[in-house]
Amino acid sequence: MKTATLGVCVILNCVLQSILANPLLGPLNPSDFSVPVDPMSYFKASPKQEAAWQRAKRECTPIDFLEIFENQECNEALTEYFLNEPVWAYSQLNYYDRKRGLQPLPIKLINSRPSILPYSYADLQAEDIDIPRWHDIFDGEIAAREDTALDMATNPKCKELSEHTSLGLQPEMAKQCAARELFKYATYLDSCFVALQRVNLLINVPGLSGILENKSGSTYSNVQEIIKEKITDKMEQKHAIARFEKGFLHAVWMNSKCNERGYVMLPDVEVDETIEFPKTLFWQPGMVKMYHSINVTHDIILKIAAKSGDHWALQSYPLGILTSSEFNEDVQEEYSILFHRHLGSPTGWFRSELTVQEQAQHRAQAYLMLKDKLGVKKANLEYDPAELEEEIKFVSAGHKLKFPRSRTEIFKEYDED
Repeated sequence: MKTATLGVCVILNCVLQSILANPLLGPLNPSDFSVPVDPMSYFKASPKQEAAWQRAKRECTPIDFLEIFENQECNEALTEYFLNEPVWAYSQLNYYDRKRGLQPLPIKLINSRPSILPYSYADLQAEDIDIPRWHDIFDGEIAAREDTALDMATNPKCKELSEHTSLGLQPEMAKQCAARELFKYATYLDSCFVALQRVNLLINVPGLSGILENKSGSTYSNVQEIIKEKITDKMEQKHAIARFEKGFLHAVWMNSKCNERGYVMLPDVEVDETIEFPKTLFWQPGMVKMYHSINVTHDIILKIAAKSGDHWALQSYPLGILTSSEFNEDVQEEYSILFHRHLGSPTGWFRSELTVQEQAQHRAQAYLMLKDKLGVKKANLEYDPAELEEEIKFVSAGHKLKFPRSRTEIFKEYDED
């Protein structure tokens, strides 16, 4: 067992101290300084949740980097608010670059998932809503969950589910392999390591964090200046700053919560020398080694949870050409909307098998299925029917959609080459 404690490295002093949150923007256009509508604005927060956010803003802003990590009142206020927020609403953080406009913050993900996961705000609108919130992850059970994760990852029957030879869904294994607990710990690993990177990128001098050209001031303050300079509409400017500030505060809060325990990882993980890392001071040899250990631990336990049929895990799992045909077929049958989302994603792991038009046809299919399940207003939170007009006609006319080849067929072609 390996345990690692997290820290925020303030490069200027080399001191270790104990967003735009919108996962559905998709590929961003160069020089785009627009402010996309925040889909979370469609949701009316409860009076209690709104009061919690107002308290957090009072306690935490204006942001002072010398105090933010030690401000107990701020941390307590952020905890009160973020514990009740959806996990899936914070999977991507974006910033504004002076030349390129709106961009995703360059995070090295600890797993093989696409940066934009196949869920959307439409999922938050279902009548039988059952989604992970941060209080499911930080529920006082992390210590017990560490033991469970290590036990299940080395249990022969459960570990078998993570092997390439494992076939389709096996929901009968969910209880034996503690599928939901594995999902929670995998999410903890993923979210903690992402938060660590986000904080380090934003609190350091841009030249050292590697994403802006400025030589002074923090990346966070420089992005705020870019927003004020490039976004002239005062209302849009206000929204952009507020969302970026909220994304940063979420990363600060996450990093604080994760520092309470650090990580527990599988031992003796081999370092994959083929993986490239950014040339920044954050990626020291020790951090690279930690990345590999967390990466392998995360992927094993998430795959066990997904193969056991846990629907939270399935919704977070990177379905694609490298997953078995039996597994893909089971997901297609049991979670049809999710499967078409994967096939329609321009950043997903099926994209090499389908043309741009074929991907759009699968998005149209997902849209029509969401429309039937949740209604047009909620389906429109995920897809714009005007952009899929021809594809919706194609699907509605009963034309056959193209599906990817099986993993066996793809590997056979690769071996022949």
